[in-house]
Amino acid sequence: MKLFNLFPIVIAAVFSTSNLYAAQLTTKVTSKIEWTEEGAYFSTKKGYISVYTLGMSTKAYQSLNSIKKGDCVVITAADSKLEKYEGTITIMQLQNVKKIACK
Repeated sequence: MKLFNLFPIVIAAVFSTSNLYAAQLTTKVTSKIEWTEEGAYFSTKKGYISVYTLGMSTKAYQSLNSIKKGDCVVITAADSKLEKYEGTITIMQLQNVKKIACK
């Protein structure tokens, strides 16, 4: 019976730590966003970024759509880490894009 009492606590712990494993990237956007049926593409000071958009939440879409050339942003993705491959960083699960002050 005590196992069932712990179940909600375990579920809450899993979801509360999910952001601990989210990857973040802070950079400056150097081009406008180009949209396709399955993705969004733009360049930054840290390289070209490709974002998979199928199944993206409304909040993530709105945050991505709000960025413009010249914005400094923090990109948060559910991916465990963001790696550059042949000059492109691919983000499969975008969580949020937050504008920040440029330094």
